[in-house]
Amino acid sequence: MKSLPATDTVGADKNSGARGPKRLGRSGIIILPVIILFGLPFFIESKVYALHLLSMIYLNAVIMLGLVVILGFTKQFSLGQVAFYGIGAYTTAVLTAKLHLNFFLVMWISGLFAAAAAALVAVPATRFQGPWLALVTFAFAEIARILMIRLKGLTGGFGGFFNIPKPSIGGFVFDNTFKFYFITLGAVIVVLWITYRVRRSALGRIWISMGDNEDLSSTLGINVFYHKILAFSVGSFFAGVAGSIYAGYASFISPENFTLRHTIYYLSILIVGGLESISGAIAATVIFTLFSSYLMALYPWDMVIFGSIIVLFVNLIPQGIGVHLESLRNRLRIP
Repeated sequence: MKSLPATDTVGADKNSGARGPKRLGRSGIIILPVIILFGLPFFIESKVYALHLLSMIYLNAVIMLGLVVILGFTKQFSLGQVAFYGIGAYTTAVLTAKLHLNFFLVMWISGLFAAAAAALVAVPATRFQGPWLALVTFAFAEIARILMIRLKGLTGGFGGFFNIPKPSIGGFVFDNTFKFYFITLGAVIVVLWITYRVRRSALGRIWISMGDNEDLSSTLGINVFYHKILAFSVGSFFAGVAGSIYAGYASFISPENFTLRHTIYYLSILIVGGLESISGAIAATVIFTLFSSYLMALYPWDMVIFGSIIVLFVNLIPQGIGVHLESLRNRLRIP
């Protein structure tokens, strides 16, 4: 009986090797980093500032993922994300400190309240495009900040809102940085998963195509007005949840936490990361959060630095670092 030539097997190996590196398993890509991040605080429990920075990275990432949905997917140039962040924070402060509701219930209520406020703003705002939309959302952010100052009986005014209760489950209180780390990590994992799922879904494809060519999407039967409001509300919901968590974490908030400086800061992160890139937004958030404490010490020159970064990236790397991360992901064949 005639056997197959040895060269056939070698050829098969060559063909399989020509396909490049073996595709990494999706489960391994997701589960391994999550295990590492959940285990990390046990090794740096005494490093309070390091845990604080990690928690701030996660919270900023939640805010930025909301902006990716609004600005990256649907190209709605919003400068109001900081307002919805503040609405979430003050909603949590009022409901937990004055009405004594449980934080983990209030967190979702705060997100929904921010989403509802966003929907009300989006009805007139989404009829505008480009700089006009930016002006409308910026005006709303300033109105929200002024209300935070003027409604002293509710918000504490310019002096801020003190003694916001720490989150608790039964008798377990998240009363230190180590314990709170797991809340912020859980939040960013959930929001990141939702964002990825939305992007790969039919809804996400509608939003992206709408952002690329609004007129063409309208001729294909897509209700552009409805989808703009929906995307705006989803992105603002993320910001509201982040604000809620920050209020519970800091136990003190004031209008100074929600100013134009923060808007420019978030916009800088998004431009550096890339408007449409989820991985780019995460990477830029890590970079900016780690160095922001040093930059803010240079006040008021930190705003000059952030502005210069925006100008440089718009001209030199308009697609942000996300495009290079996507290229690396494809080269490594990561699903």
